Amino acid sequence: MTRFSRLEVLVIPFLVLSGAAHAQNDLFDPVWAAMTQDAGGGSPGCRGCHVAPQPGFGRWFGDTRDDVLSYFLDGPGAVLVAGCRDSRLAAALGLVDGVPPIMPRDAPIDGRFWMDCPVAGLTELTDLGNWLDSLCVF
Repeated sequence: MTRFSRLEVLVIPFLVLSGAAHAQNDLFDPVWAAMTQDAGGGSPGCRGCHVAPQPGFGRWFGDTRDDVLSYFLDGPGAVLVAGCRDSRLAAALGLVDGVPPIMPRDAPIDGRFWMDCPVAGLTELTDLGNWLDSLCVF
């Protein structure tokens, strides 16, 4: 075995793993996109209430992507994602079979639940499930 081949054997697995870790982090991107739609107007978004520069009503997740991700992974929101696909967040948004989604008490009257709709190209619940599943990988 040549010197280059030995190095290749060591380096390639690290490159593969680093790509997988980056892809795992990207699973939050479509969830963030759904969350940051302005609330109301037929939107499932959290922007303006739970995602805002300061608390609106209910739980406040933060304002930026990093704030919100930190809230769920390292902060008080960790209890909402514990259990991953069967978490409180998953149940509230309608991902758990047999559990109807919950519209927050003070949500805009014209807001909508998160959904998957192939005709409209919506994969909000699938995206949420994929991200939550990634939290349970050991």
